[in-house]
Amino acid sequence: MIQPLRPRTIVILLMAAALTGCGPREDVNLTVPPESVAFAQSGSADTDQSLAAGPEAEKVATPAAQKGKRQKVSAVNQASLSNTYYIEFRARSAQSYGHTFVALGQLKSNGEIGTMEIVGLHPATESSIPWMIGHLLPVPSETGASDGDTEEEYIIARHRVTMDKERFDRLMRFVRNLQQNSPAWHAVLYNCNAFVGDIAKHMGLTPPDNPLYFPQDYIERLARLNRGRAAG
Repeated sequence: MIQPLRPRTIVILLMAAALTGCGPREDVNLTVPPESVAFAQSGSADTDQSLAAGPEAEKVATPAAQKGKRQKVSAVNQASLSNTYYIEFRARSAQSYGHTFVALGQLKSNGEIGTMEIVGLHPATESSIPWMIGHLLPVPSETGASDGDTEEEYIIARHRVTMDKERFDRLMRFVRNLQQNSPAWHAVLYNCNAFVGDIAKHMGLTPPDNPLYFPQDYIERLARLNRGRAAG
């Protein structure tokens, strides 16, 4: 006769199954920051060359050539200004298995981050108790930044998508609605990966097929699945 599982056994099995979701909010003090993923900046070789030529080149250039350069630079500048908003899907390290979240905002003219808001699903409060309970039962959540999300040295994976203001505004409306309708966190049923995956799907991107991957693996898979694809 098959014996029923004891409550302690059920707890252990649930804990083991959950060890691929979101980590607690305490961070590892890394001695060596992880390498960051490099992103190509907008622009063109022709533009860089014309700007780097300096006044000596202008002395020998014909008026027609100078006008053509100015028009080319202006066209590139206008193109770069149309994609000055971004979302960056990120994973960071922590004392357990890490955390997945997004950073959103506006870029500077040189492609560096100008403004940034952090959005991610995690258990409410600074205490680790809700996080532990959340491996068994849903617990109240927060959808802003958690400790370590803004520390560059803890970022272990990322994938950035740029867009114009119209698409960014649409994205922010969806994000605000998602924040308002995500009152609970559960390590298995609805964790930080699933939250980020809903944002990716809204954008027309393909999220990984399993929200129980470790955060770094989840973001790296997201990047591979959507490399070269623009947001919808």
